[in-house]
Amino acid sequence: MRPLTAHLLGTFRVTVDGNLVDTVSSRLTRHLIAYLLAHRQAPVPRDVLMDAFWPGVAPASARNRLHVALSRARGVFRAACREPVIERRFDAYRIAGSFDVWIDVEQFEQTCAAGQAADRAGDTAAAAHHYEAACQLYEDDFLAEDPYAEWTLEHKDRLRLLAVEILSRLVEIYAGRHDYGLACLLARRILAMDPCNEQVALRLMKSYAGSGQRHLALRQYHQMTETLWENLGVRPSAETAALYEQLRRHRG
Repeated sequence: MRPLTAHLLGTFRVTVDGNLVDTVSSRLTRHLIAYLLAHRQAPVPRDVLMDAFWPGVAPASARNRLHVALSRARGVFRAACREPVIERRFDAYRIAGSFDVWIDVEQFEQTCAAGQAADRAGDTAAAAHHYEAACQLYEDDFLAEDPYAEWTLEHKDRLRLLAVEILSRLVEIYAGRHDYGLACLLARRILAMDPCNEQVALRLMKSYAGSGQRHLALRQYHQMTETLWENLGVRPSAETAALYEQLRRHRG
């Protein structure tokens, strides 16, 4: 079986037989290929593709546009591999079963699940190992280069929530080991993705304090206070405020 590798987390890129597929020249071609890869577990009906990319367009026109898009997608695959990559099954399309497909999204979800299973079993070391591997896979949001494509939003939200959950748990593990440097690094990464996550901000403050950087902990409190008020119209929790007062008094 010929290898097909696809990265959908961050910059979208696909290789077939070691050859890079052109997913840059045409936005529609890129999205069609990404859609088929993201839904590769079953053939995607023609009507589903038409509705995903041309909602509200007359069926005949949408069908014609789909045929053009499929022709272009097949063309960029053909430039990388002679064997057909997209196959038709009645009125549905899929990535051909003759390819050995590896997709980072699938690997990310499997790795997260393995970490969570180890966590439930009480094997924190194994859980951390899986979570670290998952962090490496999550380069950025799903199809990050196309942040407003409607069909991607469900995938983006689901995968981002999972990434935040896994990263947050890894921050807790690092902080529990007193590995405050890594805890701070990951916490900042989470807040870049989820700025209003007060629990992570609180953990970041504690990690800063644990590493002797109380000034950074105090600054983080002020940043979180501003972010929460501007975005949600709320103040930090009593727990966060109490930590701030404790750190402030200690500084004095």
